[in-house]
Amino acid sequence: MVRPLRLEFPGAVYHVMSRGNERQPIVRDAIDYQKRIDWLRRTVEMYGWQLFAFVIMRNHDHLFLKTPEPNLSQGMHLFNGSYTGYFNRRHRRCGHLFQGRYRGHIIDEEGYYLEVSRYIHLNPVRARLVQRPEDYPYSSYRSYCGKERQWPWVASASVLQEFDRDSAAARRAYRRFVYAGIAEKKSSPFVEAEGGLILGSSKFIDRIRKLLGKLPSNREVPALRQLRPRPSLPQIVKLVADHFDCDSSAWRPGARINDSARAAAAYLARHTFGYPATSVAQAVGYTHHSSVTRAVARIENASAEVQKKLSKLEEMLR
Repeated sequence: MVRPLRLEFPGAVYHVMSRGNERQPIVRDAIDYQKRIDWLRRTVEMYGWQLFAFVIMRNHDHLFLKTPEPNLSQGMHLFNGSYTGYFNRRHRRCGHLFQGRYRGHIIDEEGYYLEVSRYIHLNPVRARLVQRPEDYPYSSYRSYCGKERQWPWVASASVLQEFDRDSAAARRAYRRFVYAGIAEKKSSPFVEAEGGLILGSSKFIDRIRKLLGKLPSNREVPALRQLRPRPSLPQIVKLVADHFDCDSSAWRPGARINDSARAAAAYLARHTFGYPATSVAQAVGYTHHSSVTRAVARIENASAEVQKKLSKLEEMLR
């Protein structure tokens, strides 16, 4: 996933990852690890999050959480911003600590708590820092398996209750589940994420698509555009050609046709609806995807008349 997720709504469940700038460390010693965990606790308590699982690694960390209120961005701003201030002061440095904004997945509440929490808790094992997850002190796993007292700000019961109502039996079952992941060398559950962003059932994915469809286009990023309901490339080409009263069959590779209609079709397909540049190039008859980039730039600097036509076309295509 290249860009951060900005879709927020009450009750949303996320997997969130923050990575060090240029993959540099975000923690250098035990004091930093503890301070990072402390800022996580403060953020969870201040914003009312339900934090199901976490792990703090040397150059990145993972959170699995639910936001009863749509405040993920606010909370992450506090969490990463406040920690950056501490880190820069302590280590006498300046500048960005994290690689842009956090990255995230939206998670279906039904059926994914176990896999996502196991993935997070096995990070230190996969990184070969420890052989057993309970040997790593900077994650929520030790409180899950009873090696440490239950942290009141970590909602482990939401995951453990998937196994048993009895807490002791649930902890034993969860340990077996996690260890099975080591033996089976389970891959990341996010390889199945729709568009690299949504992990859930087809019904859940449809629900998120509808929410994305309500976002104004100026709030989107390319990864999200691929998920929202959109017209097909042939539909875009036909509507644009009809509106500009031209023959799209003339848009062929090598044909020196540089009209506004062809560029408009490329712009709408690429910029508005997020189709890959190579697919757009094939649809409108460009030889190379770089022509799509040039067409988008051309339309962005087009006359007010062309911009007005584009706005009308976009409304018709949605």
